[in-house]
Amino acid sequence: MAEFTDVAPHVPRESVGAARALADGKHVDVVVAMGGGSAIGVGKALALRARSGWTGYEPSPSPEAKPRPVLVAIPTTYAGSEMTPVVGITFRAEGHKLVLRDPAVLPRLAIYDPEVTLDLSPELTASTGMNALAHCVEAGYARDLNPVVRPVALEGLRHIARSLPLCVAAGDDIEAREDLLLGAYLAGFSIANATMALHHGLCHVLGGRTGIAHGVVNAILLPHVMAFNADAVPDAMSAIADAMDAGARTRDIGAAPRAVAALVATLPVPKRLREAGVSEDMLASLAAEAAANQTIKANPKPVTEADLAQLLRSAW
Repeated sequence: MAEFTDVAPHVPRESVGAARALADGKHVDVVVAMGGGSAIGVGKALALRARSGWTGYEPSPSPEAKPRPVLVAIPTTYAGSEMTPVVGITFRAEGHKLVLRDPAVLPRLAIYDPEVTLDLSPELTASTGMNALAHCVEAGYARDLNPVVRPVALEGLRHIARSLPLCVAAGDDIEAREDLLLGAYLAGFSIANATMALHHGLCHVLGGRTGIAHGVVNAILLPHVMAFNADAVPDAMSAIADAMDAGARTRDIGAAPRAVAALVATLPVPKRLREAGVSEDMLASLAAEAAANQTIKANPKPVTEADLAQLLRSAW
């Protein structure tokens, strides 16, 4: 048995390499990942590497797959990584985040226990809760969406919009914590069965380049991305606004982005990219990098580099 604690935001490849060395040395066949999205991300990266022979730096020359450890996830935040077949590994020196989708990284078991979230700070509660809310939103208007997914995403949205402010205000409210965990579970299921697009693609680019926590970037960008996409998905925006009690099936496509912005305004998170440490001179290069991102190209509305530059400046 061994314990690995060298976890960092955005799952740096150095952390994956160190965890793998420990696992190999101890002949680990079961990994229990307890923590937020980064801790679970390290566990998922171990499962990915064991399946593909990936070393954390480059593909192994050996075509033989290593035995895959059983992965158990115990989330202590609301990031939802335990429900998705997605793993992101950051190459810090290159300022790049590699995002891979592979069913092999899904945990065999996810355990949700609200008691382990009671000490989560208001700041982490808010940022990871907004990550979960963003999963519901992007799944709600994803292209080629399975019709089963949208109702699940909207139900997750209801739980999160209701319980997130309560958990931020009173972290020891176990009923609200349980409600928020349920919302995060539904959110994770939704985005796992949908095509990620502009919002998550842009968050991954920003996270890889700047190191800003994924939940914080989600909170800052989501209202701006929703406002950009609103005219392309009016029915989805109407349903999102309804789920957030921002209007009973209103035809005002701006209601949903405004409702999310109003929620963010009440939370202890940065509201602008400049408050999170992004310098103005980075905006143009971030837009150029995002324009080449394949995830962003799956957006329901076409996105140009000029659109991205304008969106980033608005969020900045």
